[in-house]
Amino acid sequence: MDELSDSEMLDEIAPECLPWIDVRSDPTTHPLSVAACIVLYSFVFVLGLVGNLGVIVATLRYRSLQTVQNIFIVNLAVADVILCILSIPLTPVTHIFKQWYFGEVLCKIFGAMQAIGVFIGTFFLCAIAVDRYFRLVGAPGRPLRKQDALRITVSLWWWSTGCTIPYAYHMSLHSYDRICGQFCTEKWSSETIRIYYTIFVLVIQFIVPFTIMTICYHSIFAFLRRRAANRLTSIGQQANLLYVLAATAGGDSQQHKEQLSHLIDQKKRVIAQKRRVTIILVSMVAIFGVTSLPHNVVSMLLEHDQTILTVGDTDYQYIASMVTHFLAMLSCVANPLLYAFLNPEFRELIVSSLRWTPYVVVSRSWQPTQTSIL
Repeated sequence: MDELSDSEMLDEIAPECLPWIDVRSDPTTHPLSVAACIVLYSFVFVLGLVGNLGVIVATLRYRSLQTVQNIFIVNLAVADVILCILSIPLTPVTHIFKQWYFGEVLCKIFGAMQAIGVFIGTFFLCAIAVDRYFRLVGAPGRPLRKQDALRITVSLWWWSTGCTIPYAYHMSLHSYDRICGQFCTEKWSSETIRIYYTIFVLVIQFIVPFTIMTICYHSIFAFLRRRAANRLTSIGQQANLLYVLAATAGGDSQQHKEQLSHLIDQKKRVIAQKRRVTIILVSMVAIFGVTSLPHNVVSMLLEHDQTILTVGDTDYQYIASMVTHFLAMLSCVANPLLYAFLNPEFRELIVSSLRWTPYVVVSRSWQPTQTSIL
């Protein structure tokens, strides 16, 4: 008997079509993968949505939070809410079932909104970093005005929309021979243009922002480290002077002991604050890198060759995309923690807003200075 070709075998098995999961083995359809996906994505969805909505509601509700930097933080929260509502539920569904169930119009709209959310989030992370740099290092005496922040906001939204238009334009529903269902995917008329656009997205959405954030936060770190060193030197000089005065007075008086104890406590606070600032600044850059880089790398590999993650009869592209996408979505949880909840007043007002209870400022010993949010 003559051997049948692949197409003839498919005709024998299923004359009309086969689901994708029956054509090629895929780890995303395993029950353990599905269960893990539901649990992990639900965790990110709930925490990301609650945290970012809390940031938005608190900022709109309390005028004391409507500062220049918080304008950027609110836009960052809006981008994260978009991703929580659209990207977190839809992406796992399409990766597991390998079909698009929501029609061609929503294919374009959802794709465009997700892309805008990604660009907006990245651009406003840069805006926050640049604003902090100029407030602390570049031009501390000339802070950005609210009008300027609003102009920057409008510009970044326009720029994000412009970057997304080519992607949204080429998103459409496609069917494949002998494969059941429809697929929402990009279809470019030119392979060269598609590759150029992919490289453009990698540069604009990761390389440039990561570079800007690294430079800005490294400069801020160096500035705050010098300031902390000066404070520690000053504390050491005061302590030495107290020792000299105590020796001159013929012994340690109670007053000298209290002053020395105060200086020691002050030194401990400076060292603790320096350590805290270091951890936060490194976290801001590291989390952006860890959440953004893997997804960009996998996307670039698949753009180059969609079979690159296929081993034998098993296709690993969907599980790789879903894992890196989940890492990217973790930023929706990390961003409100790093950029809002570390601010004591912001934290209290967000909790108050979520409970919808009045917030009364009892003490204003904490002031919303640039160093306190770090």
